[in-house]
Amino acid sequence: MRGVLFFALHPKRLLGLIATLLAGTLYVWFAAVLSAPGVQRRKASAREAWRMRDRTRSGSS
Repeated sequence: MRGVLFFALHPKRLLGLIATLLAGTLYVWFAAVLSAPGVQRRKASAREAWRMRDRTRSGSS
């Protein structure tokens, strides 16, 4: 109960806790995605496919 009151009575501390948890979660997620096997290869392949896409506009006369 004391720990809950520590944050409930001080909104800035609660916001800081939420921001810290969000930042930590995002950091771990990005680290996991970047270290996963084949991610860089797939990203390079996707970039190449994007560059080589058909750029003709349909519907123009």
